[in-house]
Amino acid sequence: MGRSGKPEIVRNTAGEDVTPSVVYFDGDDVTVGSAALNLLVHEPDNVVTHVKRQIGNSSFLVLPESNDNEYRAEDVSALILASLVAGAEEILGEEITDVVVTVPAYFSDLHRSATRQAAELAGLNVLRLINEPTAAALSYGLEHDFTGTLLVYDLGGGTFDVTILDCRNGNFDVRASTGDRNLGGFDFNNELFAVVDAKFEAETGSRIPEDVIEHVMQGVENAKRTLSTSGKASVHVSAGAKTARLSVTIEEFEQGAADLLTRTEFLVEEALEAAGVTYEQLDKVILVGGSTRMPMVGRLVERISGQKPDRTVHPDQAVALGAAIIAEQAQADLGGSVPALPQGKSIELSDVISQGIGVLALDQTQRMSLSLVMPPQTTIPSQVSADSYATAVDNQQVVNLQIAVGDDDGAAADTVDLLGEAILKLAPNRPAGSPLRVVFSADIDGIIHVQLVDLTDGTHLGEMEVRRPESMTPDQLEQSREIIAAARFT
Repeated sequence: MGRSGKPEIVRNTAGEDVTPSVVYFDGDDVTVGSAALNLLVHEPDNVVTHVKRQIGNSSFLVLPESNDNEYRAEDVSALILASLVAGAEEILGEEITDVVVTVPAYFSDLHRSATRQAAELAGLNVLRLINEPTAAALSYGLEHDFTGTLLVYDLGGGTFDVTILDCRNGNFDVRASTGDRNLGGFDFNNELFAVVDAKFEAETGSRIPEDVIEHVMQGVENAKRTLSTSGKASVHVSAGAKTARLSVTIEEFEQGAADLLTRTEFLVEEALEAAGVTYEQLDKVILVGGSTRMPMVGRLVERISGQKPDRTVHPDQAVALGAAIIAEQAQADLGGSVPALPQGKSIELSDVISQGIGVLALDQTQRMSLSLVMPPQTTIPSQVSADSYATAVDNQQVVNLQIAVGDDDGAAADTVDLLGEAILKLAPNRPAGSPLRVVFSADIDGIIHVQLVDLTDGTHLGEMEVRRPESMTPDQLEQSREIIAAARFT
């Protein structure tokens, strides 16, 4: 935050406002950002991209050719964060220990926990996780002194979110949020690549070979940017003796990407329905994320909403600016000495979980299904109690609940995502049928906690340990800390 109380972007050491989330490994030397991206074509086995989609996925491993380490998505994310912090410290001339980290609104507890873990691996103290569209709305609302109902259409490089919220006098109340963590600019690139690949085959009789795909994809990315301001672009493909300079039009690109755009439209409709809002009741629509620069996005939003989206918000910076505002307030809440917000404004923010939380249990047909405890769009922080539990046998030693993520009560177990197991040891001598209350809470970061109460005497039995199978083990965490500590940023 600047001394005026307004957030300011700190450029990275390369003088850029935006740092691509790309990492290049050269032994223990690590390069993050544009320089790493430039090496993707030449050393694809030492470069990792789009790691955000893999956060919390234990089966995803990066095995660089240049060293013997194994990196999970959390490790790569930690390296990105550590590099950003090191650069900011160098420029500002002061140590940075506390951070606010933004996440896609559609991230579940698993992805949020993994993101927090990544920041902690980087040696950072996480003050808060905040949803990206909510952060953008904060930045926009305070900058423009906006009052009304706002829709944030957030299409980034890898994810899509849509959030609807009310903004009044410094109060930001999210009414609904949904999205797709596997829908972003990366997927639009793939559709444009498919157009180029088909043209290459028509001209040469063969598809683009796998060993030149990364090089072509860089050309595709450049062509996509060109098509945001021009009706035509070209992509050069060189594959051995076969070379071609292929022309692609904006119409061909938009036809190929039409289904992706329609998916975002469906999600906007879903969010409106969940919020109980019509297009006519929206006072403003803003576009966030670099991928909203594609002309087809602006046209879609104008067509379905009936209003031109407000483009005064910076698509690449709005989220970071909003996060800085939250960080300023969090520091103030901790008693830190920080600049006040302009005009003495204070902020009250309420958000929601975009996906429901429940317990897997046998239903009346003895089928394992989801018993929904917190439906989607539950305001956070929030706490819900369920009294329909009891010990199954005499002298039961442990209570074990399977926690799952899903939107529909009664959904079959194989149609929802298992979050993990909540486990708590019990004191002995309880008879079968002893009533228990399970207390579920979602904290301000959207992370789930489970507690247990003995209804026989009202004794609070403690917080259950939520074991997330995709989370890193203590041994893995220790190994990761050593690897990250040994990394040298170049």
